[in-house]
Amino acid sequence: MLGDAGFRRALGRAAFVTGILLALLVFRAPYFDLALRLWLVALAAIFVWALSARSLTGWTRADSEGRPLNWRRWRRPPPPERTRGLEELEHAVEFSQTTAFDFHFRLRPHLVRVAAYRLALRGVQLEAQPDRASQILGEEAWDLVRPDRRPPERHNAPGLELARLRRVVETLDAL
Repeated sequence: MLGDAGFRRALGRAAFVTGILLALLVFRAPYFDLALRLWLVALAAIFVWALSARSLTGWTRADSEGRPLNWRRWRRPPPPERTRGLEELEHAVEFSQTTAFDFHFRLRPHLVRVAAYRLALRGVQLEAQPDRASQILGEEAWDLVRPDRRPPERHNAPGLELARLRRVVETLDAL
């Protein structure tokens, strides 16, 4: 059933495990009944290993022309790496909900860049034409991205509510 080399390896492993069991029997080790059960499990594992090695050795794919299977090609590809900028933006959104400081210094710069870009597509400059920009953006979005917005006095003040952020992002997206 097994090839000569595989048969000898399986027999050697079975003999080794049996030798350990006999040594425990000779030295009258405690828990010999447990050792006997473990010996049976070890013999079963050796038998299953030898049987699977034999069955997989001769297994070939139909298009491989007799070559053995390439198991490395069956591995799942690693997940794609996340974009660093996207991770940074996700963290900024999460932190902006906790404190006003995090909103002002982490998320607000992203919103200002988006607003400036979207306004520039309409021929309006955010800093040079604040009246026109505030009309286009609306009161809620303008309040968050206006150039003269001061940093929060209390750094631990509540951050931006997610619903408000969603409305501002939808406003910017609609531009």
